[in-house]
Amino acid sequence: MSASRLELRPSQLSLASANRFGIARLVGLVGICRCLPILAMAVWAGSVKAVEPTVAVTQDQAHQWVVALGAPTFAERERAMGEILRAGTPMVPHLRQAVREFRDPELVQRAEFALSKLTVDDLESRIATFLDGTAESGLLARQWFSGWEQFALMVGDSIPLRELFVKVMKSHPRITQSLAEGTVERSLAAQEAVVTIETAIRQKNLPPTVADGVALLLPLTDQAVTAGVRYEEIILGVFNRLYGTVSRDSQLWGPVSRLLEQWMQRSRPENRAAALWSTMQWSLPGGAKLGLQSLEEMKDVETVQTALQSIARFGVPRDAAKLAPLLQDNRPAATSIPTDVQDRRLRVTIADVALATIAILHGVSPKDLGMQAAELHPLVGFSVDHVGFTADQQAERAEAMRLATAWCAGEKPKVTRAATGAKAVTELPPEIPKPDEPGAPAEPLKP
Repeated sequence: MSASRLELRPSQLSLASANRFGIARLVGLVGICRCLPILAMAVWAGSVKAVEPTVAVTQDQAHQWVVALGAPTFAERERAMGEILRAGTPMVPHLRQAVREFRDPELVQRAEFALSKLTVDDLESRIATFLDGTAESGLLARQWFSGWEQFALMVGDSIPLRELFVKVMKSHPRITQSLAEGTVERSLAAQEAVVTIETAIRQKNLPPTVADGVALLLPLTDQAVTAGVRYEEIILGVFNRLYGTVSRDSQLWGPVSRLLEQWMQRSRPENRAAALWSTMQWSLPGGAKLGLQSLEEMKDVETVQTALQSIARFGVPRDAAKLAPLLQDNRPAATSIPTDVQDRRLRVTIADVALATIAILHGVSPKDLGMQAAELHPLVGFSVDHVGFTADQQAERAEAMRLATAWCAGEKPKVTRAATGAKAVTELPPEIPKPDEPGAPAEPLKP
């Protein structure tokens, strides 16, 4: 797959900004085969901040020791390494500068090794302290781990969320580091993460992890980071595979689902129908808001009818007024299979789908509006294939539309069956839950 298909489009993205990460420079200096293990540690360590210096090291001393890492004799190089390790974390910024600026492969490799000893080796002890869950360790983590402060503000702070942060930091260090940086860095980190994840899935047959999914979502909390179509498809694919696992973890699913909903509110038009469908499959109550937003933004039949299903699943009665214009939309709905009722073909239009949605929002069964084949569904509200009318039901359909229009205008439901002469329905059908109070989320519909 070409990188262009996965490209993220920040407002400004340049080669100069990419070089800030120093990846190309490191590979060019040391040689990829020789430096990959150390490079991996250095990347991970780069997202871990050194603690404040406890030993005074002068600029001249630090420079002499770093330069000596490339000395002609092995003894001189080893002596310099010993001095650097004894000096400890005050040498970290000098070593990072050496990795960025020196051209001697031997010196750079040794500087990376020393950097890993002073940061990565110390990382596990910091992680252990961090995961004890105390407020003090949370404050220390702001100094230790780039991006933790921003992660905690966006996602929350608990022991499971700290564990999740550590997993993201280890799997995708650029992602957590970029949270403390800007839009360009987050866009680059997102592109790196999505390539890594897709390669693992497609070429190595490795299943995605929750850390992978969250890594894809975190950069998108920046409104200036714009994901491409393929990037969003990978998010949906990852969480389709993860939902069964992560949804059972009550301490993780809430924060993770909020990240999902935040992205979905600005998902691309090409993926909007799939995003709406996922809100229902994953029981995300924000599906009602996304559905109403989609009706304003999009007009294609598939997205409109999926938005209506999501509104039926999660909406409240006051949402019905916003659907009234769709009662005039007589475009054929996108049905999967033809349906017959008493040997007569059912015709389903967008207006009929809107009618069923308005009825459900008011706690009225679509069957009581003459939709004889209507089927409710616990996940998707109702089956679009079955909410239409036959050709000889036009009078009944017109009466149902009149009632729905009145409900949208504020009239309380009182269903009559003009076409059949059935007794007026003044009580809500037992299989449909009564509407919740305004503002309260609707309960899932029973089949």
